[in-house]
Amino acid sequence: MTILTDLKNILGEEKVFNDDENIEKYSSDQSFVQPRKPDLIAFAENVKDVQEVVKYANKTNTPVVPFSSGLNFHGGTIPKEGGIVLDLSRMKSIQVDDNNWHCVIEPGVTVSQLQDELEKHNLRAMLSFGVHPDRSALTSYAERDPAVAAASFEYGNELIMDTELVLPGGDLYRTGLWSAGGIPGSPMGPVRAMIYRMWTGAQGTLGIFTKMNIKVEYLPKKRKVFLLQFDSFPEAMEPLRMIQRKEIGHECFLINNFNAASLLCKKWKVPEQFPAEKAEAGEFDALREKLPPWLLVLCSNGGPRMPEGKIKYEEEALQEIFSMAHLRTCDDGPIEDMFLKEMLRPWGILKKFCYSGSVHDISFKTTLKRVPEFQKIVMEVINEHNYPLRDIGMYILPIERGRAVHCEIDFHCNPRSKDEVEQVKNLWHVVSERFIDEGAFFDRPYGIWADMVFARAGTYTQKLKELKRELDPNNILNPGHLCF
Repeated sequence: MTILTDLKNILGEEKVFNDDENIEKYSSDQSFVQPRKPDLIAFAENVKDVQEVVKYANKTNTPVVPFSSGLNFHGGTIPKEGGIVLDLSRMKSIQVDDNNWHCVIEPGVTVSQLQDELEKHNLRAMLSFGVHPDRSALTSYAERDPAVAAASFEYGNELIMDTELVLPGGDLYRTGLWSAGGIPGSPMGPVRAMIYRMWTGAQGTLGIFTKMNIKVEYLPKKRKVFLLQFDSFPEAMEPLRMIQRKEIGHECFLINNFNAASLLCKKWKVPEQFPAEKAEAGEFDALREKLPPWLLVLCSNGGPRMPEGKIKYEEEALQEIFSMAHLRTCDDGPIEDMFLKEMLRPWGILKKFCYSGSVHDISFKTTLKRVPEFQKIVMEVINEHNYPLRDIGMYILPIERGRAVHCEIDFHCNPRSKDEVEQVKNLWHVVSERFIDEGAFFDRPYGIWADMVFARAGTYTQKLKELKRELDPNNILNPGHLCF
């Protein structure tokens, strides 16, 4: 019997495919990772399906790559050694706890579906800026996509509460009080350790998430956006520190005029496929020339009670900073309205793919004071590679109230031009290596970043290999990727 026949017997005829059209869709993404075709695609509709596929893979030593939406852009689900791509997109359960502000989701729930469902309960999810509306919400949290709104000063983006996953041997495992027979979201207790972190960012190499309980927040009825403009990033550093120290506002980030123009360009739409088609850039170019080099975006959210009072209090505190630092505001109603929408459904920035068709970002963590050092490195490298400065997009997100920042730097190229692709690939590679050499923290080391990070951390890498062998002795879960 073949693997195809076996899996059809296990899952059913309608859940297993190996036709060329389906195989091709799962073999590549818009990243620089080398394409590779799987042998077949299997769809899971429940936890039992996932367990059965994993158990079968162990018996036959067949690689299994978990897949939810294919929208992480960094090659995390390309099957390096072929085998089975296990598509979890049909697992779509959402269970909302109105009273305790959390919900349990399965991997097939997209971020737009999650936000729409929570809105019915006067709640909202904390989402990453630039997440695609069709991306798996569970996968976004599992891969540590940084939420644009930090939930608290202490924990920042720690939004995962309890998890359920299938281990590499096929056993079902739960974390938190869920593991002791309680319900997800139960009060903190002796088994409330953050052990789930061992599986986040692991790219499906140590287990497959089947459910996740996440924190959600009140959907504010009153919100107000404040915009500050700067001619350079260093000018924004001290005002940003002051805002974060006083814990003013909820969402707070900086973007440059390339990204701001992408958001505001009405002729551009969020692409459905990636790489995208290059679009006409007349309106975008006009906006880019008009906008200030940098915008600091701050959103004040009213609480469930007396929302006007909370916003007024924060606005008064902000005015003090404006006066002390002699800041320039950007009073523009349409821009403010656009950002209000983006706070809840933050995928408009993906219109940036319309500029050339393909975007290759470098995302990392560092301290606020070191951001100009990494900017300088970018300047040096793009001059060597003849890449225009004006075609770089930048996004800076303070996390844990400014203790650190998440940085994203974008390079653009036309995927139909071999010369442009080669230029940006080389540029992206050199900048990535320079950043890692200078101490940038890549907490999501996909693809070639993993090689760069692990080559500099011998003992850490050896322990990861030992951990992988212990949990997955047959090396069937996403082989070719080393854990984190």
